[in-house]
Amino acid sequence: MEAEVASFVEHKLNDVDLKSWRSIKESLDSFLTILPTILGFVLSRLLWGQLPMLSTRRFLLELLLIGLPTVILITVGSAYSYTYSLVVSLAVLVYIYGIIDPNPPSFVYKVGKRPIVFTLLRATAYSGTCAAILAVDFPSYPTDYRKSRTFGAAVMDMGIGLFVVTMGLVSHRARSIADLRKLRRSVIPLLVLGLARTIVITLIDYHQDETEYGRHLNAFFILGFTKLLGSCYSLLVNSDEQLLALAIGLLFLHELVLQLGLSDFVMSTAPHEGFLSANREGLSSLHGCVALYLLSIYFAKWYTSHDSLTYQGLIRKLKRILFVAILFWKLVFISSFLTGVARVTFSFGYVIWIFAVSLSLIVIYAFFFELKLVRPDICSKKSIGDDVQKSISLPTFVESLNMNGLTHFMISNFLTGMVNMSLDPGHRSDLESVVILSIYMFVCAGVVFLMLKKGIRVA
Repeated sequence: MEAEVASFVEHKLNDVDLKSWRSIKESLDSFLTILPTILGFVLSRLLWGQLPMLSTRRFLLELLLIGLPTVILITVGSAYSYTYSLVVSLAVLVYIYGIIDPNPPSFVYKVGKRPIVFTLLRATAYSGTCAAILAVDFPSYPTDYRKSRTFGAAVMDMGIGLFVVTMGLVSHRARSIADLRKLRRSVIPLLVLGLARTIVITLIDYHQDETEYGRHLNAFFILGFTKLLGSCYSLLVNSDEQLLALAIGLLFLHELVLQLGLSDFVMSTAPHEGFLSANREGLSSLHGCVALYLLSIYFAKWYTSHDSLTYQGLIRKLKRILFVAILFWKLVFISSFLTGVARVTFSFGYVIWIFAVSLSLIVIYAFFFELKLVRPDICSKKSIGDDVQKSISLPTFVESLNMNGLTHFMISNFLTGMVNMSLDPGHRSDLESVVILSIYMFVCAGVVFLMLKKGIRVA
């Protein structure tokens, strides 16, 4: 009888989560919560952009504008996050439109094969995830930011989705079996890291939430399998343009299987026994991950279809992206009621939400870093190369993450475990939380900055 009551209560909770405004509100709140990081990148470019790229002073000043606000606004100052974003946004816009002269209409904007907006999006994912995976263990971290166990669109639900998008943006469609063989250099390290993490966690008996990816799977496994499966599926099409149809078709098929009962099984309270059941969360999400991955590859090919753009050309491109972003946000609102937004299964609603967030961030970053803050008096359209332009336009903090993002992620995972085992973050005061998180952010960012300074690239 008790089991039946528990099952009924769980079903009603899932039904409320699915058929309510909660996911809609969360999807918007989560997007607004990451604005301070975005503004930190913009302020760093405005205030310290003229300092030498490898200057330690510049790195430390940038960390004050990026790392410190992030730490405070996701813990003790979370109630003031929107106020901070509004005030800083208005100040930046007033400065740009009131002091900075507009670029001449004849100026040519370099796009390149790996646009700076992709680099900024990648840095956003790494920086935000680094802060959240430790902050979540402190009492000062808002409950609403924590990962959803069933349906929902909380801040921490964005992490793995943004990682999949950024991986797709810098990947290519596999055209032959020979291309699959080349995947060894990118897939095997991810799978090895995933296996190593599982083994270490098992040996030290470290607590892991099995409802996230399952008992044995983790983010490294998910990213590795996504890249492998995505490359295999891409052999089914003959051009990059056909990737769009493949991604949409795969996503609809994935959602159909979820609606036929897989979603209920994954979100049930069934014990994690046997390999399939023990890892049902991670396994069930794979095809949703692959659909998002293929969609990201398609978008990257479209975005980089022109190596350079005029002012009007860039405006037209940004308007198109903005239109698609608005369309995707509308689909997010609709799917919140029809299919639900669920990270745990990478449902249709979740994939659409992550892509809507990614497109919105790309529009914001393109506006600031490609339209307003790339200056003709600094960047010569005749002689500048992509690497030179990026080094001038992007903060050192971003370039560090771009060069060794996976290393930064591994360091943050390692330090998170160390802090949990030695400092008992669940019983720390607000002040102690901010201090510990600030030191943690400094160490993680500092290591990859030193690697940038020494020209060391690992992953």
